[in-house]
Amino acid sequence: MKKRVSVIIPSLNEEESIGKTLASVIAGDPFEVVVVDGGSTDRTIEIARAHPGVTVTGAWRRGRAAQMNEGARMCSGDTFLFLHADTTLPGGWPFLLGEKMRDAETVGGCFFVRLSGSRFIYRLIGWMINARTLLFRSFTGDQAMFMRREFFESTGGFPDVRLMEDLMMADRMRRGGKVAFIGKPVITSSRKWERWGPVRTIFLMWYIKTLFRTGRSPEKLAPYYREGEFPPLFERS
Repeated sequence: MKKRVSVIIPSLNEEESIGKTLASVIAGDPFEVVVVDGGSTDRTIEIARAHPGVTVTGAWRRGRAAQMNEGARMCSGDTFLFLHADTTLPGGWPFLLGEKMRDAETVGGCFFVRLSGSRFIYRLIGWMINARTLLFRSFTGDQAMFMRREFFESTGGFPDVRLMEDLMMADRMRRGGKVAFIGKPVITSSRKWERWGPVRTIFLMWYIKTLFRTGRSPEKLAPYYREGEFPPLFERS
C-alpha cells in the first residue's frame, strides 16, 4: 500500500523560494501539503495559496519548531516530511522515501543535500555535510527530515526551542530506531553561506553546535546564529 506523505513547510518571508519549493513537492503528488507561516510581510502567503491542494495557515508563535509542530497537528499522513521553504525535493522523491520507509524498523531519516551556489566550495560543503551524515548519523533540517507519524507523536514533536530543534529531533530518532538516508539530494539555498562567507559560516556553525553539545542553551545561542556572530566561549555570569 502506498504510504501517505504529509509535507510540512514552515515559512517566513520566502517569496523568492516558496514557489519553486512547492512545485517540487506537488510534482510528487503528496497526500497533503501544509505551509505554516510565521508572519510573512512579503508575498509568501499569496504565492503559497496559488498552488492547488496546498493548505496555508499561521502558527501560534513564530519559530520553526512551533510552526512545524502546528503543521503536524493538522496532518494525518503515515509519514511526515519537514521541508524548509528554501529547499527543493528531487524528482521521484515519493518513491525514494517509500523505499526507505518500507523497513518497519526505520523511524525516519533525511536526504543528502546539495547547496544551490555554483562555486566549487559549495559542492565541497555539501559533500562534507553528507559525509558527516553517514559517519555520525547527524543531520539537520536543511536535509528535509522525515519520520513516521507515530514516532513524531510519541516524542511530543519538535522541542519548543528557538534553535537546534532539528539536532535534538535527530538525536531522538537515532535513539528511537533505524535512521535512513536518501542519496539523491535535496537542493537547499546557499544564501547564509553567501551572506556570511563560506569559510566563516562553516566555523560559525561548527562553533555554535559545539557550544550546544557542551551544554549552552539554544535560547541563548539563537540571537548569535540569527546575526551570524560568534558567541563568547564562556557564559557571562
